[in-house]
Amino acid sequence: MRSVPEFGGVSMSEEASTRRSPRPFIPAHFDAEGWEGEARCRTEDARLFFGPNRFEPKHERLARETAAKAICATCPVVAPCRQHALAEGELYGVWGGLGEADRRALLGGTDHVATAV
Repeated sequence: MRSVPEFGGVSMSEEASTRRSPRPFIPAHFDAEGWEGEARCRTEDARLFFGPNRFEPKHERLARETAAKAICATCPVVAPCRQHALAEGELYGVWGGLGEADRRALLGGTDHVATAV
């Protein structure tokens, strides 16, 4: 079995990379009648859209977010998802093709770490 790269720089078998995740991303407020029912992320691994509960090196975060944003780019409901994230102030994850820093920048927040003088 050949090894292929995954979004976080971790290798996985080719067979495993073609299987659907046992942990799909389904928002807690899922509305089967709303835009969420058509979202491409519903059948993807939630870990792709939301970082781990530990330190994530920048290169791993960027690779993960790039992979998630590629899924968003083909999603038929990217616009309402993005509108939801901005209106509701979603703090974490990739929503509507926007990562956490992207949303902060759009909303006028800062993405800079303050440094002591």
